[in-house]
Amino acid sequence: MRPSEIEVCKARLIHARQPLADIAGATRAALAPLAGMIRPGARIALAVGSRGVANIDVIARAAVLAIRNAGGEPFIVPAMGSHGGATAEGQARVLRDYG
Repeated sequence: MRPSEIEVCKARLIHARQPLADIAGATRAALAPLAGMIRPGARIALAVGSRGVANIDVIARAAVLAIRNAGGEPFIVPAMGSHGGATAEGQARVLRDYG
């Protein structure tokens, strides 16, 4: 894929008013409408932060699986600002520690 062919999808965070019993299921349901936009073999960046996000490991894992199930090839991009000393290695360590 050439840089001029890159597509960006806008996402919106909606805070649940009640705790979710099935976080992974809710993540899959939220991403389901995007599945038809993923072309087989498309590389999909998944920006993963950590600050204030409970169960980030469950959410990220479910998102990765949803992208794979839609035929995409996900890769995680750390979106954590100064976490881990603001270095790629430090951020990767923080993400690894989250699971």
